[in-house]
Amino acid sequence: MKLRRKSAVITGGAVGIGKAVAQLFSSEGCQVVIADVNEEKGAETQKEINQQGRNCLFIRCDVARADEVKNMVQKAISFCGSINILVNNAGIWRPGRVTDLTEETWDRVLDTNLKGIFLVSKEIIPLMQKEGEGSIINLASVAGLVGSRDGSAYNASKGGIVNLTRGMALDFAKDSIRVNCICPGLIDSAQGDMVVAHYAPGKDPRTAKASWQPIARAGIPQDVAEVALYFASDESSFATGSIFVIDGGLTAE
Repeated sequence: MKLRRKSAVITGGAVGIGKAVAQLFSSEGCQVVIADVNEEKGAETQKEINQQGRNCLFIRCDVARADEVKNMVQKAISFCGSINILVNNAGIWRPGRVTDLTEETWDRVLDTNLKGIFLVSKEIIPLMQKEGEGSIINLASVAGLVGSRDGSAYNASKGGIVNLTRGMALDFAKDSIRVNCICPGLIDSAQGDMVVAHYAPGKDPRTAKASWQPIARAGIPQDVAEVALYFASDESSFATGSIFVIDGGLTAE
C-alpha cells in the first residue's frame, strides 16, 4: 500500500496509460480522480475501480479549457479533501509536417498536450504548497527526445513537456513538490495503434511495434504505470527533474 492516505488526479485517465495508472494507484491505497473528455469510458473506469472496493471519481474535463480545469479541481477537492499526486497524462496525436498541418490542428495538439499541463498544474500546485508536499508526473514521449517524421505538432508538444518538467522541478523543489517526466515509446494502446497505422499502413499494430525496438514486444500501459507509481511514492523522494525513458530500447539505437 505505497500510496495509502494519498489522493491523485490523473488526466486522460479513462483509457490506456491513464486508466492503468488509476487502477494501480487505487490498488496501492490511493483515492483517485480521473479527468477525461471520454464520458463513456471514464464512467466505465470509475465503476470498475469502485466495484473493487476502492475510491474513484470520474469528472469530465477538457484540460485545454481553463474553466473546465477549475471546475474539475474544485470537484476533486470536494471528493478527496486534498491532492498529493498529479499525473498529467492527457494527450492527443495528429500526424503532419509543418507545411501540411492546419493552424487548428496545431493549436489543438499544443493546447491539449502542453497547455493542459500548464492549466492543471497552475490550479493544483498551490494546493500542494498548502499541504507541504506533492508529486507531479508529466507524460511526454520518446518523440519529445528524438523527434519523429511527420509529427511536428506532437514532437513540439512533447519536447515542451520534457523541458517544462525541468523548469517546474526547479521552481517548486523548495516547496517539497517533486516534478518528474516519463517518456514512453510505442505502447499497446489505441493511440499507439493510430501511430502504427500512419507509419506502417496495413501492418498488424502489435507485430509492427514489436519490430521497432530491441525488446521485441509492444509496451503495455501497465509498464508505464509502474514507473508512475515509483515517482508518486515516497521511494522516489530524492528524484525531481528526472526524465525516465521506457521504450524497449528504441532510443538507444
